[in-house]
Amino acid sequence: MEYTTDVLVIGGGGAACRAALAAADAGARVLLASKRPPAKAGATSYPVAEMAGYNAGDPAVCGDVEKHYSDILEAGQGMADPQLAAILAARAPQTIRRLEAWGVPFEKEDDGYYVFKSCFSNSPRTHVIRGHGEPIIRAMMRQIALRSQITILDDAVILGLLQNGDGCCGAWGYRTDGTRLTICAGAVVLATGGGSQIFEKNLNPADVTGDGYRMAFEAGAELVNMEFMQIGIGFSHPVTNIFNGYIWEGKPILRNACGQEFLPAALPEGITGAEVMHEHRRHFPFSTSDNAKYLEIAIQREISEGRGTKNGGVLADLRHMEDAWVAALPDDCGIHHMWPIARQHMLEKGADLLKSPVEICCFAHAVNGGVRIDQNAGSTVPGLYAAGETAGGPHGADRLGGNMMVTCQVFGKIAGTNAAKWAGIHRPQTESTAMYPDDRLWEILHRKADTQGLIHELQSVNQHHLLISRNEAGLMQVLGTVERIGRQLAESPRQDAINMEAFRLYCLITASRLMGEAALRRQESRGAHYREDYPIVNPKLDRPMFSDQSI
Repeated sequence: MEYTTDVLVIGGGGAACRAALAAADAGARVLLASKRPPAKAGATSYPVAEMAGYNAGDPAVCGDVEKHYSDILEAGQGMADPQLAAILAARAPQTIRRLEAWGVPFEKEDDGYYVFKSCFSNSPRTHVIRGHGEPIIRAMMRQIALRSQITILDDAVILGLLQNGDGCCGAWGYRTDGTRLTICAGAVVLATGGGSQIFEKNLNPADVTGDGYRMAFEAGAELVNMEFMQIGIGFSHPVTNIFNGYIWEGKPILRNACGQEFLPAALPEGITGAEVMHEHRRHFPFSTSDNAKYLEIAIQREISEGRGTKNGGVLADLRHMEDAWVAALPDDCGIHHMWPIARQHMLEKGADLLKSPVEICCFAHAVNGGVRIDQNAGSTVPGLYAAGETAGGPHGADRLGGNMMVTCQVFGKIAGTNAAKWAGIHRPQTESTAMYPDDRLWEILHRKADTQGLIHELQSVNQHHLLISRNEAGLMQVLGTVERIGRQLAESPRQDAINMEAFRLYCLITASRLMGEAALRRQESRGAHYREDYPIVNPKLDRPMFSDQSI
């Protein structure tokens, strides 16, 4: 089956939908190709949080937008692209007005927006959308339905990009019924999300497997900052949900499966558990930038050394956090407003936080790096654009809480608009003029292997050696496992039928290699990247690292 379109958008989350709308509004015919229906695809609407944080400065307050920009750079620690950070901060306020016009409800307080000081921020600017990103997706789907020039393929697994002498000119893949799919396009936008499915514990849906990173890399595009990702503590049993930073101000009691309070023994002399938790109220993700790091390190160690629960977590007791008790706490992190929302959200999901302890563990959340983009959201391959978690540059070693949702909107629009401009000059060509990649993928698709077993093995080694505490020996074990599993897949028996799980494994292998190689090369600890064997910042590495095409 062959399609021809001006702009092909690959993905189904917030960035993909925004890119499709922008490209259509710029006059292009758009094909949105997603593995699942957009309302059910990607991380934007994945139900793992009681709310979505949405960062934007207030243009009516002198210097507020500029403070947003400076906070991005401060959190990025030299790894965020200043030009992209400036674009993000400047355009963020416009996106709130646009989303509200489309029907997205933002939390209000008194006569204005409710905002709080979220992860790594120095000023309160994080707006709140209840229900995580689902209201954003619903609003954009209503807008897509109003634009007849947008066609949706919601059962399309894109395997590779097409290229010719001018650059990227389409993609190929399969529909879920096994039909071969070729899409000729004037320009392509990659918005497939991140790659956190490479980890055993992650806060992403099953369709987020690093496809965009792999496709861009194999097409010759540069990737950047792949060693930096958001890792955070989450509720893991009886429900899965983000354990937002403000909850630490309530000083939950942590115990391992033996009933022992393990945190005090895991801390350096002179640092208390209360101090560490108080520090962690400033941010959800793990970071080496302050003493809050000892929480994730301690939790991961308990689990890795066999003192975790049968579900792979530790116990967090929050039963003392009655509303009146929380209301008496000092509040510079939003706990007064957000704790009742979080508690009710968890209750609706089946966990009463005031009745019994719950289990928590460390989860992979979002990759801070990705396909290197410029101010037009263009990659280093002509005609290929990227947005959302697939793109790298707007974020750095750490990322402000609430910045990913707004990044999807800002750079989704930029990517779609510029892809439409490119397609207006470089008209879509027929399949016969496009250059296919080599036949490796074709062979992978026909391999019969124990894909589930190999995926589990890959996720397990990444969970232990790539998630929190990294060192040379562990990273070499990751890369050795990646090499061996890749070889096992390539050498497994050939079959006539298409095996899409083999392709999923191949994407996870590639994403693991890209992230593992980047982590190995950065011999320091900075932001979310923690090397046990290089525990401090190295000023000589005060610059982003780009993907090595030789790996």
